[in-house]
Amino acid sequence: MVSGIGQTSGRPVPSDFAEYYNPHYGFSILYPNNLTVAEHNEGGGAITVTFENIGQKTVEGFQIFIVPFIGDKITDARFKQDIPSGVRKNLKNIKVDGATGASFYSTDGILGDTAEVWFIHGGYLFEANTFKEYDTWLSGILSSWKFL
Repeated sequence: MVSGIGQTSGRPVPSDFAEYYNPHYGFSILYPNNLTVAEHNEGGGAITVTFENIGQKTVEGFQIFIVPFIGDKITDARFKQDIPSGVRKNLKNIKVDGATGASFYSTDGILGDTAEVWFIHGGYLFEANTFKEYDTWLSGILSSWKFL
């Protein structure tokens, strides 16, 4: 696995943003430059990339879980594997740089209510999530997503 931290695709980046580019997983995303990025190897070709700003009283951020995936559809069984609560509210079909996926609200035992965006591309399942109150913010960030 190749780290995406400190790499660049060469695309233009606004002054208040930074780029996370990971050639191994084949994508680039622009994110607010006040966030710190960390990669966490999950084994089996999976990774979690966290983007966060932990302030004195608040936590702002999101994460992207990437795992090898065979198929072109996210089944209920796969959903329940990754979201044990089984909560999937306000389900909508979406596209992220042409990749078909879904956005929804869920519940996490530690984080509470979350906003989720899941999509499949190039043999990987991408799961982006944040706190529910940041759903519009995350949507704006995901609009910068580019598969390369």
